[in-house]
Amino acid sequence: MNLRCPKCNSTDLKKVSVAYEEGLFHSNARTRIRGVLVGSGGPDIVVGSSATKGTRQTALSRRLSPPKKWSYVKLVVGLGVVSFLALIIYIHNVMGSPSVSSSLPMKLYGLVGMCVVIAGVFLIWRHNHFTYSRQYAEWDKSFVCQRCGTVI
Repeated sequence: MNLRCPKCNSTDLKKVSVAYEEGLFHSNARTRIRGVLVGSGGPDIVVGSSATKGTRQTALSRRLSPPKKWSYVKLVVGLGVVSFLALIIYIHNVMGSPSVSSSLPMKLYGLVGMCVVIAGVFLIWRHNHFTYSRQYAEWDKSFVCQRCGTVI
């Protein structure tokens, strides 16, 4: 198979997934310290350790990263924050009102909120099962030109 870059006509191509992995650097380090301290209270021994984990990524690797699945957790957290704020606003209005309050706004919020949750779950499920799989397959069969950086 003789692939060429459409921009610079180079044959120096690499799979996007390989170029992405080459740009990721994982580090896992442990440090230990031992020492003797002498002070006004007398001698003392100091012992300690630490562990460091990290990941570095090149700009090219970040640009070539695979598509991401949408998270259900973000939907739940967002709904929780909005619900908490709506509850605070509702309680503030009920406490500030001298008359008897209606429970209609809470019932409407519950109904509309449930519809939003159902629609959000459906949209996330549809993206993760159809759009994501198509985008990932396209990403997996793509190549990047080593000379000019064009993704093919």
